[in-house]
Amino acid sequence: MADWVWPLEALKATPSIQAGLTKEQELVYRREGIKLITEIGTALNCKPRPTIGVAAVYFHRFYMLHSFQKFNREVTALCCLFLAGKVEDFPKKCKSVCEAAIHHYPDIYGRYQNLVDDVMGIERVLLHSLKFDLQVCLPYDALLEYKTMFPDMSREQFQITDAVQIAWTFINDSIYTTLCITTEPQMIAIALLHLAFTVKGYQPVQQNMDPCWWSADVSNWPQESVDKACHLVLDFYAATKEHPVLDSKRLTQYQP
Repeated sequence: MADWVWPLEALKATPSIQAGLTKEQELVYRREGIKLITEIGTALNCKPRPTIGVAAVYFHRFYMLHSFQKFNREVTALCCLFLAGKVEDFPKKCKSVCEAAIHHYPDIYGRYQNLVDDVMGIERVLLHSLKFDLQVCLPYDALLEYKTMFPDMSREQFQITDAVQIAWTFINDSIYTTLCITTEPQMIAIALLHLAFTVKGYQPVQQNMDPCWWSADVSNWPQESVDKACHLVLDFYAATKEHPVLDSKRLTQYQP
């Protein structure tokens, strides 16, 4: 693992899987933790870029080092959001974060007698687990840079603008997947802009241009790898279409 990017094989032997969860069960737990971050963060006026996105990255990294069986995802999610707010100059009092959590998810957080203490208690574990390396690069900046690569599309301004907006949404939703811990932010931007082009039926590649339009920047990233990244997001949409994450506002519990 380099720069907080793990090989795909590592996802088959995470601490949670070694402790008894299946890969599918762990994905459900990850999605539920990210849903809590997203909904409670939104209630506190946090934005996907950067606070919610950074908190999500902290969450995914933490559970590559610890198990869901040992650390409750609902408390970890609040701690990640609390820490991300401080790092990204959008601080919220821990008490405010906890009050928002209890208000929006009373069945999940109402059972905690000292939720503020629980969140503050795990912060030290989170900081040490992240090795105090708290600066996170998100894919949004790279996406905006790639927007300028297609001057011919810019003549039809709606096309490139529309594609970037769709890719932006894909990036927002990608935090529910493990993409941020298996793929560099720049690569995520490439893959999800490519997916946006595909969804809209746009043809961004011009005459004499490499079909892999990103090759000038990233020459060693083949189409197959781009497709795999895209499928992670598409798989998330498929898995949650009929069963939205935390639709009942209660956590899923799997028995060992």
